[in-house]
Amino acid sequence: MGRDSRAWIIVALGAIVFLVASLFRTLNLPWVEEDNVFGAAYAQAAQNNLRAGLSVTAGVPATLYVGPLPIPPDAYYVHHPVLVPLLITGAVAILGEKEWVVKLVPIICSILSAVLLWLLAENAMGKRAAVFVVAFFVTLPMELHYGDLVDYEPCLVMWMLAALVCLRNWEVRRTPRWAVLAALCCFCALWTDWPGYLFTIAVAVSFLLRKEKPSRRFAFLLLGITSGSAILFLFQIRYVNPEAWRDLWTAITMRLGNGLQPGSSANSAGVGPQFGFAEWLARILQSLDQDYLRIGWVFVLVGAVYLFRQRKSPGARWLGWAALQMAAAGIPYLVVLRNWSFVHDFASFSVIGSIAIVGGLGIEAIWQWLDGKSGTNGSRRAAATVTAIVLISLAWAGFIRAEEQRSQFLMLDGVVREPAHLIPEVGRYLGGIFPANTTILCNFDPSYSPLSYYAKRTIVRNLSSAAEWDFAVENSGRDLGGIIWLEARSAPEILAGLPAGEVVPVEIDGIRFAVWKPAVR
Repeated sequence: MGRDSRAWIIVALGAIVFLVASLFRTLNLPWVEEDNVFGAAYAQAAQNNLRAGLSVTAGVPATLYVGPLPIPPDAYYVHHPVLVPLLITGAVAILGEKEWVVKLVPIICSILSAVLLWLLAENAMGKRAAVFVVAFFVTLPMELHYGDLVDYEPCLVMWMLAALVCLRNWEVRRTPRWAVLAALCCFCALWTDWPGYLFTIAVAVSFLLRKEKPSRRFAFLLLGITSGSAILFLFQIRYVNPEAWRDLWTAITMRLGNGLQPGSSANSAGVGPQFGFAEWLARILQSLDQDYLRIGWVFVLVGAVYLFRQRKSPGARWLGWAALQMAAAGIPYLVVLRNWSFVHDFASFSVIGSIAIVGGLGIEAIWQWLDGKSGTNGSRRAAATVTAIVLISLAWAGFIRAEEQRSQFLMLDGVVREPAHLIPEVGRYLGGIFPANTTILCNFDPSYSPLSYYAKRTIVRNLSSAAEWDFAVENSGRDLGGIIWLEARSAPEILAGLPAGEVVPVEIDGIRFAVWKPAVR
């Protein structure tokens, strides 16, 4: 096949179909996986936006609040821009509140990212290079595992790639509409996540250094959009919570360094991870090894060398510049917010576009080397066969690695084996037996599972002693209930303090509990 043969389009479509099939495998899975438990929080935020109204919430997500209206100010999550929760709200408003509806938002963004990578690379270097970039992208364990992550990263990558596609078309076609579309995509990146600010500023600085007046005007436009978005966000979160700025600043300081900031609540014993720089570096290297294939890094290295050697070639130079813009967004964010990147395995997701471009061009570099050899048609077919085997092997290895990373979110004690769907089953059971405004106490769930999302009730969790239970009873209002996991150490002493006539044993999915329903007094 020639470098620009239409047959490469079929290969690209096959790669995208593979990605679609991989991401749709778990579309209907409830929020029971550790790495996608955020979905329950943003589904709840969508419900709160719809029941309270956007005029009240201003689009700021109330991710964990399940109580009656009005939403209290401290229930709003004010640490991130709000476009992703708004997109999820729109999806829920149209299709209903279901797990698959919420997951559609990041999945569609991931699929569009693959399409945008094709458009970007094809425009700059032809169809064959574009196929290798897309194929490399869809075989990355990071993409296969976190491509459906209900969080900011998949959407942000899509907006950055969309902006780069528009900028490429502006450079080639010189029509102002592409500059406008690029600015709009940057605006959406700004309102998706904080690395969007780094990306937009990096693009603006790059255009500011150019001599052409249209480029400099575009740079000033991006800088104006960036500053305006930041100011508007600050007033947006203050609208729903007068203490939002202090809350945001506390969150920033806790995500810096190792999480131990003077005066921070995280400074107390047992709160937040404590680590040194060496431990942080080891954790990042472990994540890079876990979320990407080692052979993939070889292609990335080859691609980086190729881009450097081809830096005078317009197409290669432009793709190298595009990869740098996305790297400028993801890498500093990962390095500066060490507490955040230490905790989250997907911290490097924002640079996945850069990795896909450079790794895909590593494969293209090998083919260009073959182009320089005077081979026969037979040798060309052999090279195509070997490439197909390599890509299929990468896809299989990436898929297996992604599946190996799946783990169940445990809500009991992390040791006892739990049924796969215990969280939604217990939650729906509690929602069925307790009135809407009931506060439910429990002696398990130390890691804040989606139990309250499925119960649609306020749940006071992890009461590990009778004293903690009694304190919660005294401070949780009148409408109370409780559920006690009978195998917990705290169960006997908690049950000893409850009237026997108010406690009913129940078994849910093979796990024994006791439900406390206080008599009406």
